Amino acid sequence: MELQELLGYFDVDELDAGLVDMVKNELLIADEIYESLPQTKLVLNRLDKSIHDNILRSEPKPVLVKWSSVFHYWSAAALFLILSCGIYFYTYHSSSRSERENSNYKNDVPAGSSKAYLTLANGKRIELNGALKGEIARESNVSISKTQNGHLRYEISDAASKGGRPTYNTISTPKGGKYEIMLSDGTLVYLNSGSSIRFPSSFVGVSERRVEFQGEGYFEVSHREKQPFYVQSGQQLLKVLGTRFNLNAYADEKSIKTTLLEGSVELAYSSGEKAVLKPGQQSRIEREKLIVKYVDAESVLDWKRGEINLRDDDFQATMRKIARWYDVDIVFAEDAPIDLDLRGLVSREKNISSVLKVIELTGKVHFKVEGRRVTVMK
Repeated sequence: MELQELLGYFDVDELDAGLVDMVKNELLIADEIYESLPQTKLVLNRLDKSIHDNILRSEPKPVLVKWSSVFHYWSAAALFLILSCGIYFYTYHSSSRSERENSNYKNDVPAGSSKAYLTLANGKRIELNGALKGEIARESNVSISKTQNGHLRYEISDAASKGGRPTYNTISTPKGGKYEIMLSDGTLVYLNSGSSIRFPSSFVGVSERRVEFQGEGYFEVSHREKQPFYVQSGQQLLKVLGTRFNLNAYADEKSIKTTLLEGSVELAYSSGEKAVLKPGQQSRIEREKLIVKYVDAESVLDWKRGEINLRDDDFQATMRKIARWYDVDIVFAEDAPIDLDLRGLVSREKNISSVLKVIELTGKVHFKVEGRRVTVMK
């Protein structure tokens, strides 16, 4: 910052008294501008010390006019002019930056929230965020209820029929939504925004538990050795006995990513590729080839913790993540950067402006929010 550099010029052993007075007056007049700068206090303290030391060293002397004194005061006047210009430009640029930010973020967008839709086998659609607590539906002797903390829970009654064709339900979260569900077998599923899961209302009397999934979700699968759990996501089929994993299977992403946190899963693709994941490993298809590597598994659960991990994805994938959670449309201007090296975590519980301003700190990109349209600019 230019002002900080200017203040640094006064870190000298001896200061002219006239210069001291002018600089002090200027700093004190503009204390509102410099209040947050630690250099200001240091300079003022140093000026006071310089005056005090000069008084102690001074003795009565004849008043003589020397060219050196004239030179000192001309120097002081010049430095005073420089300092005044620095104050002006610092104030001007701060004001301009503030006005530009206010203009770009005059329309802010709040964070997403817990909301989803339950579609029963008979076609009935229930808005879960608006449903009351307690039982909200009953189907094939299965009670569907909403718990005290807002989770959806499936419970099988003693009269649940065995055999026959199972009925399927679907839970979907819109953009700007998330939801948690406990299936009838005790499996926990956390849905990120723009996701859906289709599953049987009951797993009674079947040899396997099978669900269909798209979007992003975190699974804690209830262990049943004789009843494996399958997750079908596009061209990928997961076989699980009992484990914790994160599945990213959005249609607009380059590949399906499966990250294992605990247990073991078997992967099979329609292309014939297969793999068995160990805890800490992530699988994905790149150029029709299956890639398995170790990653920071906990980092992929940023969304579940209420955070956005800026380092986890490339820039455009990060913007798609933001678009889904805040339910906005992202538009890239012609001069917008294609990729950026981002770092850090940002709370996704705050308005979108808080997230975008952190990304702007790179100095390589700017954003403009208009309604639910976010323009990415250089």
